[in-house]
Order: sequence, then C-alpha cells, then structure tokens
Amino acid sequence: MEKTLIGSLSTERSLALSNLSKKAYRSFSLILLVAISSSVLFASLILTSSLKSGITGLRSRLGADLMIVPEGYEAGAENVLISGEPNFFYMDKSVLDSVRNIKGVEKATGQFYLTSLSESCCDFPVQIIGFDKKSDFIVQNWSKKRYYQDSSGEFLLSGNNVSLTQEKIRFFGEEHRVSARLSKSGTGMDNTVFCDLESLQKIFEAASKKGFAFISDGDTSNKVSTVLVRISDDALVDTVALRIKKEIEGVQVISGEKFLKNFSEKISSFLVFFYAISVFVLVTTIISLALVFSVTINERLREFSILRVIGAKRSQLRKILFIEAAYLGGTGSLAGIALTSLIVIPFNVLISEKISLPFAMSSAGEILIFAVAAFLICTASSLLASVNGAVKLSKVEPYGGMK
Repeated sequence: MEKTLIGSLSTERSLALSNLSKKAYRSFSLILLVAISSSVLFASLILTSSLKSGITGLRSRLGADLMIVPEGYEAGAENVLISGEPNFFYMDKSVLDSVRNIKGVEKATGQFYLTSLSESCCDFPVQIIGFDKKSDFIVQNWSKKRYYQDSSGEFLLSGNNVSLTQEKIRFFGEEHRVSARLSKSGTGMDNTVFCDLESLQKIFEAASKKGFAFISDGDTSNKVSTVLVRISDDALVDTVALRIKKEIEGVQVISGEKFLKNFSEKISSFLVFFYAISVFVLVTTIISLALVFSVTINERLREFSILRVIGAKRSQLRKILFIEAAYLGGTGSLAGIALTSLIVIPFNVLISEKISLPFAMSSAGEILIFAVAAFLICTASSLLASVNGAVKLSKVEPYGGMK
C-alpha cells in the first residue's frame, strides 16, 4: 500500500504555483498566448453581436418601403444611413408631389441634407437633415422622450452619439437647443442632427450671414434630397418602384427590403471572417499549449519521480498538472477579456465610425455573458491541452526519471 505524503488540495496547489513561479518566463509566455486567444474570441463575440444589432437598428431606422434619390446618388444615400457620413444631393421638390400621386403610395415625405463647405462649421463631423414635421412618418418616431419647441422657434432632434452640453449643440458659430435625443440605433443616424425645415432655413440663413459657405443655396421650399415612401397594404413594392421609375425621370428608387437583404449578406461575409479568426487562434492556442505541456513533462520527469518516491499517487501528479493549466488558462483568459474591454467598450463609437458599418454596442448583460463564455472556453481549452501531458504522467514510476 502506497504511503501518501501530499494528500491535500492546498499542497497540490502550492506545488503547481511553485512550478509556475520558478518558470516565470515560460508561464508568462503561455498566459500571453491564452490572453491573445481570449481577447480575440471576446472581441469577436462583441463585434458580431453589435453588427447584428446594427442591422436591426438600420431596419428600424429605414422606416420606409422606398427611398428616392437623384439618379447616381444611391451610394451617397446609403453612406448617410449606414455611417452618417455628411453628404449632399438635391432634386426638384416637384418629385415629392409627383410621387404622392402615384398609385400604391400611401405616404411620402421629403428630407433636405445641409452640408457646409467650411471646415470650421462644427465642433465635430455632423450631417444635418431637415424634415417636414407634418408629413414625416419616420424621424419623430425615434425620439426617446417627449419633445418641445424651443422658445426661438427651433425644433432639433439629435442622434444618440451627438455630443450635447446642457441639451445644447454648437455649430455654425451658434448654440442651438435640442428638443429631444433620438434612441440609439447603431447606424449613421446616431451621428445626425435632424430639424424641421423651418429651423433648417433659419440655421442656414444665420450661418450664411456669418460667412459659412454651403453646397446648396438652402432653398428648402423648392428642393429636396430624398423622398421616403410608404406603400399601401394592397400594393407591391416592386410594382410601385417600377411606376415611379417610369413616371419620374432622373431619379433612383431604392427598395428598403432589397437594400437590407443585400447589406445583411455583406455583413454575414464579414462575420464569417471574425469567426474564422477566432477558431484559428483558439486551435493554435490549444496545439501550442499541448506541445508545451508535453515537452515540459519530459523535462520534469525527475521532479515527478521524486514526488512518486515520497508517496504521491499518479492521480495527484495529474491533478498538479491540471491545476497549472487552470491557472494559466484562467489568468490568460481574464487578461485577454480585460484588454478587450479596455479597447472595445470605451471606443465603440470610434470603431463604428472606422468600420463604416451599422454598429449598436452590445448591452452590459450581453457583454457579461460573452466574457463568461470566453473565459470558460479558453480555460477549458487550456485544460484540454494538458490532457496529453496527464496521460504521460500516468506512466511515471518511482525512480523512473531519476539517475
């Protein structure tokens, strides 16, 4: 009967930690390897979830069955929706009246994009969009709270990412009070300021007097940038779009559903890349750890043989190895999660702007779930990588590695 001198878990844990501390460089390298894997996996989970939420937000923000823009400006309109990139294009406002008279159109409203030529117009890049309060069936539905008319007569709604100071925004050398902030969507609309056409005209005239130059002459009475259409329940989107193309010259008709479908397919291809990178890094980490554990077992035969001589069972040797793997995996996982959290969460708005894709940051609850998942997967991977080494330990005999 074998006499056991190391029978407690605390002793096994102490031996595992002692070995890790003695091989500090090797331990640090393995922790770094796991941290990279954990970081990539955690970031991938957050980014994919945020992009999917962004698509959902884009769907809710589109709010129209059809979007009509001047011919050749389809890409520009999409950039405004997706990334909020300031853009401009105009067509005669008679297009709006013509659209309203087309069979199958239930509602139609126009929007006017105001873009300045002056680099010093604003404290930040912002797209200003004017809309008709009476006919609008989209923008005013996004408000998070009840809005009010400013005493000056201005009516402004700010996107969720627009910086405000005491409910005020500054551009064109003046401060303007914001009536309400729009709910977050993860789209370019979060970087946009909306105002009714009367307020837009006042802002344009005041800015022009101060010397700010504009692409447009600010003629909101006779020009429009886009026409948004909601079709009647008994009409078909493609049929109404075809009628508009036939009856109105010089316009491009964008189908909301087709646009979302095409965009979702592009996003899906983008997400596959994230998944592939995560799997590749995780598999590389498992293989690397397995090789390291296997090699170190050969180096530590003398150590394990001595432990066998003083009464350690094979199961206890395996337990020591698993404890080491758990510490390496757990520490590395936490480090990777912390690193990603410090980068992705504080700078999610910047990330959204740089990738130019709909990006609605995951909720705190989702992020916590992703963090736990990344921790468990990477820690489990470390334990899995140590299995081969544990099998080798099962063959260690007393005096077997001693010379």
